[in-house]
Amino acid sequence: MATASMRRNSILPFHQRLFILLLTFSWVVVACFLTFQYNREKQFKVEQVNTRLQAANEQIFELLEEHVNIQDIKKRHFKHVPELRITLINTAGDVTYDSEEPSIVHRVNHRQRPEVKQALLTGSGYTTFRSSNSTQNEYFYSATKFDKLIIRTALPYNMSLINFLKTDRTFLWFMLFITLFLSIVAYLLTRRLGRNIARLREFSVRAGAGEIITATEQFPHDELGEISNQIIRLYSKLQRAAEDRDRERQAALYEAQEKIRIKRELTNNINHELKTPVASICGYIETVLDNPDLDENVRLDFLKKSYAQAQRLSSLLRDVTTISKLDETGPTLNFQQVDIAKIISEITDNMTSLPNGDKMRVNCNFSSPTYVFGDPALLHSVFQNLTNNAIAYSGGEDIFIRITSENANFYTFSFSDNGTGVEARHLPHLFDRFYRVDKGRSRKLGGTGLGLAIVKNAILQHHGTITVCNGIYGGLQFTFTLPKHEIATATQESSVKRHHFS
Repeated sequence: MATASMRRNSILPFHQRLFILLLTFSWVVVACFLTFQYNREKQFKVEQVNTRLQAANEQIFELLEEHVNIQDIKKRHFKHVPELRITLINTAGDVTYDSEEPSIVHRVNHRQRPEVKQALLTGSGYTTFRSSNSTQNEYFYSATKFDKLIIRTALPYNMSLINFLKTDRTFLWFMLFITLFLSIVAYLLTRRLGRNIARLREFSVRAGAGEIITATEQFPHDELGEISNQIIRLYSKLQRAAEDRDRERQAALYEAQEKIRIKRELTNNINHELKTPVASICGYIETVLDNPDLDENVRLDFLKKSYAQAQRLSSLLRDVTTISKLDETGPTLNFQQVDIAKIISEITDNMTSLPNGDKMRVNCNFSSPTYVFGDPALLHSVFQNLTNNAIAYSGGEDIFIRITSENANFYTFSFSDNGTGVEARHLPHLFDRFYRVDKGRSRKLGGTGLGLAIVKNAILQHHGTITVCNGIYGGLQFTFTLPKHEIATATQESSVKRHHFS
């Protein structure tokens, strides 16, 4: 691993390698272009010299046709070019005249000279930078074939000709300057690209390490920057999705654990609550059985007490069934349009059958049909349990049921009494299962400790909320909401579950 790390450290960064590649490519292209341009310009100037010499050959031939002496031709007509060398060659390659070599003794056949050979084949030819065998000087030769005569002119490579054939270096320096400028621009661009790539590499390292990455850091506004920003945004979304998934898993696990805890607690509380009525029933019956001569009035009193405990036991089992239904099968309840005014009317009518000491006046600020969307039995249980709670514990004479507000989706109800209320320390626990403000008095009155727990869970099953406080004029005041129509969504159901297990 150390060797691999050293190898990675020894490799140049990507933007430097890219810059070197671009620099090499651009300089090679420029070198090739300059070489081509140099040869092209040199060829152009060579052809210019050849064109002028060919024109001189044409002029010499015309003068010879006019029978002008060859020596006079150079002296009179080419006196402005004293270095011009004129040579007359027949088609056999023999030199008949050479302005630079009057003697013909040492003249050799010129048929194989490159410019002469080319002139014999195509009518004209030239040779650059060739040394003369007779004068040992270097010349630029240009030959033209006219019928049986070849006229050749030549210019020696003196400073004038050399300067003329020399290429213009202004263009060369200009191209070098442009190439240098482009190299600087390429460096800046590749360095910017390298920074983006380095930031992407840093992002990949942090992502691989599982760090939290936000989409706030922006890349430059170009194609790579847009791609980089999109990658980071997608990764950030995946992170949030993973976090939401983990939270949901934790919430589901917590809910499952809470459900198990509540079931265990409910089982323990039920066992505890069942002991008292069962023990009382067994005790009374055992006394009656063991004492056959027991006074009839005492026997009847024991049977009445046994019956009361059996009734309490029946109420407890009924409430346990209700709370279990809410825990397990809440989503399968029979939801429909329910008239709350009708439910309150039924509860008011049932009040007349109670003993005079248990009766309370029910005061309601609505009498016309008031429809909510819910389970009829469960909604009846809500108002019945609140009424039973007020009768058993408030010590008041009146119950007040009002609609305090409404919006497009919900009614807000207030259920209160004019009793004594409870101490503030008890208020947060009134909806807890089997919680009693006065345990002895609650059992004496036959309470199961589940009534208000049923109320709260029933309201939550209807996607509402419920709170309790001591009223301004005494007694407890319950404030809760119920839906006007079907508004249940997946989000609300999840919220209900969380409230239900809290």
